[in-house]
Amino acid sequence: MVIKQESLSKKLEGINKDNIFVVADFDKTITTKNSNTTFSLFSKSGFYPEEYAKDRDELYQHYRPIELDPNTLDEEKFRCMKEWQEMAYRLLLKYQVREDDIEKIIEMHDLIDLRGYVIEFMQYLKRNNIPLIINSAGIGNFIVALLEHHDCMGDNVFVFSNMLDFKDGVIVDSIEEIIHSMNKYNIKLSESFANKLRMRRKAILIGDQISDLKMAGNLSYDDLISFGFLESKVEENEEGFLKNFDVVLKGDETFESINKILELR
Repeated sequence: MVIKQESLSKKLEGINKDNIFVVADFDKTITTKNSNTTFSLFSKSGFYPEEYAKDRDELYQHYRPIELDPNTLDEEKFRCMKEWQEMAYRLLLKYQVREDDIEKIIEMHDLIDLRGYVIEFMQYLKRNNIPLIINSAGIGNFIVALLEHHDCMGDNVFVFSNMLDFKDGVIVDSIEEIIHSMNKYNIKLSESFANKLRMRRKAILIGDQISDLKMAGNLSYDDLISFGFLESKVEENEEGFLKNFDVVLKGDETFESINKILELR
């Protein structure tokens, strides 16, 4: 773990449960680096033809290196990530994924691996009514179901993600603008949830990519305290992480370090 001690200490001054809110990525942030992504869960479940997993894996092998490449220009990366997510969404439609499989998959504990101490972190936020915005390019239905499964879902949580719609239990084409890793800055909050943030001026941001630093781009705050999990292409991305995040968590880090820094124990 690497901490920008001087700047972090200043940002932490006066922090308390009444003046903070949290914006967090989901895949590879709330989950571990080796966990399946929410977009892959239907194909990994074994409930669908092998061709689905093959088709999806081909997309992953092509686009994931682009997503992690710090040398790819943002404009090109934006185009590629949009293209990847739209094609992945089309596969969900092609293989007619079913709504009732979501809960079944959540109960298959080998498919999703949460980071250590993240449940305690989210339950602390829930008990103290601290707003948590989960900003994810994944499938929001899985995120909501998982949080409910671990008693972490409450009025303090807003999930900004790709929400699938179903008719007669089968997916229907309904997403007009897909959320991908490069456009998560445009959070659309409900009016009631936006009101929860008005008197909270310290934002906590947690992600695993440089682009995640833009997740709170259209929110209002005085101080932003950022935590970055650096676990993919470490050498190539280390310089950018150290330059941009207040705290860089390297290796198989858990949320225990975040809890201690924020004194959320």
